[in-house]
Amino acid sequence: MDAALPAKPSFDSGGEFIRDTRRDVERYLASARTRRLGKLRLYAKSIVAFALLFGSWAALVPARPSVWLVPILFAGLVVGTILIAFCVMHDANHGAYFRKRRLNHLLGWTADSLLGLSSYAWRVKHNVAHHTYTNVDGFDADITQVPVARLMPVQQPRPWYRFQHLYIWPLYALMALRWQTIGDVSAFFRGSIGRSALRLPGGWDLSGLVVGKAIFVTWAIVVPMFFYPWWAVLAGYLVLSMVVSVVMAVTFQLAHCVEEADFVTAEQLTGRKRVWAVHEVETTVDFSPRNPVLTWMLGGLNYQIEHHLFPRVAHTHYARIAEIVQRNARRHGVRYVVHGSLRSALRSHYRHLRAVGRMGLPVEIEAG
Repeated sequence: MDAALPAKPSFDSGGEFIRDTRRDVERYLASARTRRLGKLRLYAKSIVAFALLFGSWAALVPARPSVWLVPILFAGLVVGTILIAFCVMHDANHGAYFRKRRLNHLLGWTADSLLGLSSYAWRVKHNVAHHTYTNVDGFDADITQVPVARLMPVQQPRPWYRFQHLYIWPLYALMALRWQTIGDVSAFFRGSIGRSALRLPGGWDLSGLVVGKAIFVTWAIVVPMFFYPWWAVLAGYLVLSMVVSVVMAVTFQLAHCVEEADFVTAEQLTGRKRVWAVHEVETTVDFSPRNPVLTWMLGGLNYQIEHHLFPRVAHTHYARIAEIVQRNARRHGVRYVVHGSLRSALRSHYRHLRAVGRMGLPVEIEAG
């Protein structure tokens, strides 16, 4: 199927909707006080994230606490890792943390050293393949998971997809573990993520990849083995990786793989170009925007529409930007979907997986 796809689907970049929205967002960000408060909230959250991760690890590993404290400290380690992933690494690798690209890449290196994922590969997988070709079959690697799962209707049906709404959840728990072990290596070996080229890193990028992986393995596995039995260390590592993985996978899937999201093929884009900004809004869904705890924990990625339109703006501004985007979407007739609660978004994702998994199967199987 990949060979038949156009080399590079394209979009129209303009449109009144995005021109008006950018103008209004620039007006909102023009205030020095607004920018300063946004940065202060971002940096304060980052301090909390690093303090939770390093503090919990230090108290959990070399300090060898009482048994009753272990679950509390481990929970702190999990929360700290989630905050690093959503509120530090993600913003930095999008260039939303600092003005200088080099400083953003340096902070984005937390993906390598604290999460075990290559920030170099992440920027291609997420910033290029996903953000440029959102929900485009074969180009957005996040929705091209065949033969494991079928996430959009045009993908070829398989009998086992009928059960994907049940078996997909434990697979989400393995996503981070896969990228920490064979995912990065296999992507470099293929030389691509989706249809986006992934060149072998060199120089500082290669050094960052190797040293970052070594640091991650050292703090997550090697050092704890000096204080705990090997089986306890591996169990803790697996639980940490799986919990963070589920949170990351579900957050992104609730924004794109739900009943209300559009899915597009490369052929459709070739036949009739879409306006990029409209495409991003109509393939993306916000969820649970009024839940401040969820917004804080997920780095504002429950405002996924705003993130896709303004990825280089710090996530601490998304709630206010959402008001601007919604207002202009209504003015220009752009479909803007919000799930009011996490439960509603989860149910929509479940129903989408079930419906797409059964689509195109023989009648006797569908009715079973």
